[in-house]
Amino acid sequence: MRSAILAISFLAIAACEEAPDEEQGDAEVDRIVAEVEAVNNAAPPIEEKVPDAIGYPDIETHDMFGQACAYAPGTSLGARVIAREDDAFVKVDGDVIRLVADPGSREMPSSTRSLYNGSKYSLRLTIDSEAREDPVSIGTMLYDGTMYLRDSWDRVVYQGAGLVSCGV
Repeated sequence: MRSAILAISFLAIAACEEAPDEEQGDAEVDRIVAEVEAVNNAAPPIEEKVPDAIGYPDIETHDMFGQACAYAPGTSLGARVIAREDDAFVKVDGDVIRLVADPGSREMPSSTRSLYNGSKYSLRLTIDSEAREDPVSIGTMLYDGTMYLRDSWDRVVYQGAGLVSCGV
């Protein structure tokens, strides 16, 4: 009986693997941490947005008066962006969002800027044509332009081209 127990003990000891050394354990932990960080830092699926038209009640509530450019897609007259010297406004999912002008970006008509930044979105504006006078509003210039709304991962979630109206 004693020899049987002794034989089983030897077999059990032989079956045990050698414990991994400390360096292997640290390397495995580092690999797992890197995998978790990669998953946590991955951008979520892109969620396209279509900005809502900014209405007069929005303009009054957020005091959007003064010298500005208004961007409207296609042939629509409903502005999707109102850009000013220091800030711009865009309405997304019913919420008016204020973005701050990037002072290092290109200056555009009516002292507006080509780039505005916020915590959830950034906005890039371009003027794609020469100015022409607005036949309806004295002192207002019209341009063709494009707006790009980007999410916090710098992915375009909306792009629209249309009329840009600049003036007081």
